[in-house]
Amino acid sequence: MLLLTFVRQGGAAVPADQTPLSIGGSLRLRHELKDDFNFNSSVQDYALTQLRLNAGWSPTQELTFFVELQDARVFGESKTAAPPLNEDAVPNIFADELDLHRGYVDYAFSARLPARLRVGRQKFNLGAKRLIASLEWVNTARVWDGARLTLGAPKSRTLDVIASRLVPVDPNQLNDHDRTGSRLFNSSFYALYYTDRVRFERTICEAYLLLRDESDVEDNLYTLGTRWEKKGDIWDGDLELAAQTGEYGGADHRALAVHMGTGYRAKKLRNTRFGAAYNFGSGDGDPSDGEHHTFDNQYPLNHAYYGFMDLFSLQNMHNFEATAATKLSGTAVRLAYQGFWIDEPEADSWYNAGAGVVRGPVVGDGSSFAGSEVDVTVTRKYGNLMLQAGYSHFFPGAFVEESGPSKDADFFYLMQKLTL
Repeated sequence: MLLLTFVRQGGAAVPADQTPLSIGGSLRLRHELKDDFNFNSSVQDYALTQLRLNAGWSPTQELTFFVELQDARVFGESKTAAPPLNEDAVPNIFADELDLHRGYVDYAFSARLPARLRVGRQKFNLGAKRLIASLEWVNTARVWDGARLTLGAPKSRTLDVIASRLVPVDPNQLNDHDRTGSRLFNSSFYALYYTDRVRFERTICEAYLLLRDESDVEDNLYTLGTRWEKKGDIWDGDLELAAQTGEYGGADHRALAVHMGTGYRAKKLRNTRFGAAYNFGSGDGDPSDGEHHTFDNQYPLNHAYYGFMDLFSLQNMHNFEATAATKLSGTAVRLAYQGFWIDEPEADSWYNAGAGVVRGPVVGDGSSFAGSEVDVTVTRKYGNLMLQAGYSHFFPGAFVEESGPSKDADFFYLMQKLTL
């Protein structure tokens, strides 16, 4: 980020070592090639560009104004490709031509009252981001309009109170809150999120209550959860449990999600970390009984957790993950294996990272094994420039073979990001 220093004269002055005006930005380019994502003969081949420019101004120690513009575009994709990209859809994850990405006012209260209030268009990344994340992988990312009050010191105990509405991206107009075809984007979002970083040594303890409300489709859905993360020099681990209640489409909603993970760091092997995790999101075993049991994945960072091909979300799924990550001469290398099973294969669907249906249920005595994915990622940094390449392959399981076309799928991407 480029920093310009101006010291205010008189009044509640900013100290000389603090920069009241900051200007920065980033440029990201990514090429993606998707082969047989429908498990038949289909290809998507396109390039994504993302330009962001931002400025922040702090006239006093307590007050900050921030604004960020974004221009996101997609090139090279034929509208006849299978499946085609819809560059005009609202909301849109590919294109957002020169729009307000973020814009907020931030006020920090006095030291006697450690609290911060942020009002405006902003990003939320809560906990491990499994349920609430800004989803930076997507070309347009995710922002909310609303208010966030943080009580407590950042490195001690904090309580975040949030009231907001997700902003749908209109690629051809200024982003606003016109209704869309997505119940998530039409919902109001509220949160109470407590974080304790000091009760136990090198441990983060969290508890949260989330509410997604959309009265027009009779959604009034509460998520009560807890998360624990323990860090160590050799071993680490984390656990997250989330239970849901309320209404989904007017039906009584009861659902559950579980994450359990652990990691081992082998310092003698170039500080290599080996990890393993289990993830579960409940499905609905009987869609005709007036109750809904498919876990609502909220606004998650699925891309980082359930395979880089984005074929799965934390809904109607069992997932086992094994990873290995290391650095070779300054280059970070990550290998991952993902295995996927459908929780209710005969009654509920397979949902992708965007909560879209990939395949419906298999009628009769079907298999629950959906398949497995292998991801290879290589990252190298040169100052403010980041280079990354990734390749993924999906091996269809019996669930795919029994429900339609079942060709293997491939994903390749090459990404560069320059931070200004």
